[in-house]
Order: sequence, then C-alpha cells, then structure tokens
Amino acid sequence: MINKIDIDMINRIKEIRKKGNFQTMKKVIGENELKQFFNTIYPKCSITELEGILEVSDSTLQHWFSRLGMPMVRNHISNLTYPADFNSQIVIQERNGAKKVSAVNITPELAYIIGFSLGDGSIQKYAVEVFNRDNNLRKHLFDLLRPYGTITVVDRDDGLWKLRLSNVKIANLIKDERGVREDTLDYIFADECLARQFIAAFWDAEGTVRKQDKYFHLYLYNSNHDIIQRISKFLKANGIELSISERKTRDKDFVLNGRLVKSKKTMQRISIPKSAALRWVELIGTRLLHSKKRNTVNEILKVYGGK
Repeated sequence: MINKIDIDMINRIKEIRKKGNFQTMKKVIGENELKQFFNTIYPKCSITELEGILEVSDSTLQHWFSRLGMPMVRNHISNLTYPADFNSQIVIQERNGAKKVSAVNITPELAYIIGFSLGDGSIQKYAVEVFNRDNNLRKHLFDLLRPYGTITVVDRDDGLWKLRLSNVKIANLIKDERGVREDTLDYIFADECLARQFIAAFWDAEGTVRKQDKYFHLYLYNSNHDIIQRISKFLKANGIELSISERKTRDKDFVLNGRLVKSKKTMQRISIPKSAALRWVELIGTRLLHSKKRNTVNEILKVYGGK
C-alpha cells in the first residue's frame, strides 16, 4: 500500500515536472530523498503501476533510475495471487529480482466477475476483459469492476461492448500460464454463496434462459468440461435435477503440413428440466444480471410461484 508520505512525494514530483526536469527534481527534493522514495515504493509497485501513478513513460522512469544508480528489474518481477477471505501483499526480494505475493479477498462480487470473465471474457497477463451486448449487464459489470482498478470501455458499431480492467492480481487469480486457476475455483465452490454468484455469472455469459410457447428452456453451454462438471455437481448437491449432453464445437478442421487435423474440442450442455426450474430460479436465477434472462426468470416465478 502507498502511505501518506509516499503520496506527498508523488504529488511533489508531479508538480515539479510541470515546469522542470529530473535535474530540477534532484535540486528541489534531493538525490538521497528521491532514491529513498523509489526504494520504498519499488518493486512494491511494478514499473507499469509506477507509470500510471507518476504519469510518466517507462523510458522516463528508466532514465530516472539510471541517474539515481538504481537497477530496473521490470522483467524479473513475478506476481503470484492467491484466493482468500482477506487482502494482503508482501514483496519477496530475490537475487535476480523480486516476487510480489498477494492474497485477494474473494467477495460475492468478485466471484461474479470471475464467473462472467470465464464465459464472455478474455484473461490476459495484466488485464481482464468482459464483453456482451446487454446494456443493463454492462452497467452492473462496470460497477463490479470499478473497485479493482482502471476500466477501459470500447463500443463497437454492432452493439457489442467491452470493459477492460487493468489489474494483474485479478488476472493472475483467474488464469496463469497453465490455464484456469483450479485453486481459485476450488475456493469459490467450497463456499455456497460464492458458488451461486459464479454460476449465475457464468449463466449470464454462456447460458440460455428463454421461453418458447409455454415451455422455459434453461441451458448452460461450455467447452471447459471441468467448469461444467463443477457446476453440475453443485446443482445436484442442492437438489436440482439436470442432464448433460455433448457435441463437437464449431471449431473447424484445418490442414497442417499437408495433413487434415480434425477438431476434437467438444461442447457440453447442462439442461434443467421443468420439474427443477423453480428450484434453479431460487438458487441461481434470481442472481442473474442479464436483463432479458432476468425477465424470463421473473416469468418463471409468476408461472410456478416461489419467492
């Protein structure tokens, strides 16, 4: 965390830079004081984070560090994030760099973000993206993401919107170089409240909640069999009947080095029967945020009763 002394120094640096350069900073603040400040704040904050805090480019930071005789270990700072019921962070200094280890409190709101991003989203090394066309959902997601950092909004002409959260901790919490973080999923599904939020978000992103004539269709599709099986197990444990079917995805076969490579990726679908619709609504449906799907949930409540 950045303390008040650090904030005061950041503001002084910004003010001096309006009319001066690094030499002015050294003269006004003092070389030793600047060095002490940067040693305190870095690598607690990464170079990318410092760029945003001080409103300077990485090349400018590199110049400052060089003038102060400080090494930059940008490529040797690793971030490790673990799910928890509290927030904490430590920086472990190593011979060739540093390791930033963080615990992130998995709230119901964050569980929803994780669930949605694994459905209609993209997880990058330093950012989490979510996208959809439902404007009501967009507002909810923006409010959920806002406490975690800077959000970039992209609107396409076809109505698709994208929200991009710049937060390396949250990104690492969801995925790492090996894929979806199983320990994060374990943590979420061990808590009924968090699991409900995750499943509702995943259904908002990848599911169907639709009325056709007098019948309500409740489906959930995905090619990640582990997530589908976790959701299936949770629903069954909570008294919800379901069936699972499987088919090939729309991924096309392709030719590689003159040989035909057939796609082996399969899509699994969870189907909720009429007899379990009300129980599904009470457990999951009332937590959906997608406007059209939530309207259908309200129709199910009117037809079958319930709270």
